Amino acid sequence: MSITAISRDWGVNPSIVRIVTTDSLATITTAAYITGQSDEIEALNFGAFEWLDTDTMLISYSNGEGLFTRDSSTEAFVAQPASPGTLSDTLASGTIFVGSAGNAATSVAMSGDTTITNAGVVAIGASKVLSAMISPLVVKYAAVTISAAQFNGAYAAPKLLVAAGGANTMIILHRVDLLMTYVSANYAAGGVTAIQYDSTANGAGVIASTTLAAATFQAAASTGFMFNTGVVAQTFTTCANKGLYLSNITGAFTTGDSTFVAHVYYSIVPTV
Repeated sequence: MSITAISRDWGVNPSIVRIVTTDSLATITTAAYITGQSDEIEALNFGAFEWLDTDTMLISYSNGEGLFTRDSSTEAFVAQPASPGTLSDTLASGTIFVGSAGNAATSVAMSGDTTITNAGVVAIGASKVLSAMISPLVVKYAAVTISAAQFNGAYAAPKLLVAAGGANTMIILHRVDLLMTYVSANYAAGGVTAIQYDSTANGAGVIASTTLAAATFQAAASTGFMFNTGVVAQTFTTCANKGLYLSNITGAFTTGDSTFVAHVYYSIVPTV
């Protein structure tokens, strides 16, 4: 694979050097490409080729054609951008064409929340699509860690799961999967447990979920608990702009040291 033709158009300024090569764009723009082709160039030119600083190369390569200059420091050809209003035949690996401030197609690398490979694969960064960006019609999700102290204290100080959505909105609970990682001590005492609207102590808020008996949480092994949407009527006057909290209705748990993660599935809908 090499340069198969080279000639200069004399009498024009800047001088144009016409080159045909069987190599690819990636190869001809690699450092030391020109010096690596010196034998072929001398054979085609019947002697050493005289490069001028003002030369513009019109190169036909294996996967396209375009205008180039010669970088004498790297001895490689450098692709030139297209004239304003035209689209270049060359494009740097992994980049896309974007209209510049001067309305010219310009090669740029994708950045920010998305990237693209030279195979055309687009990826969205981790944690870039957030619940706040999603339509209210789509179910949202939150994972909330709950310490043993917070679970034991949820009777007097309900644990926040989802913050209020703002004025004229209401959280609609779909499901909560409460996963307990057992440590060493069982929970004791306690009371009926549920998800409620607002942080009212002693489980006195409007219940947003089904309820589970205290004995359910006294297991001596890692266990999962599911709360479905509640059966209590949810009215705008009592539930609008209220957060969701985990609480106990009839008493506080004691002694337990197991931890939890609450996986909450919900929607936020407008009330007006």
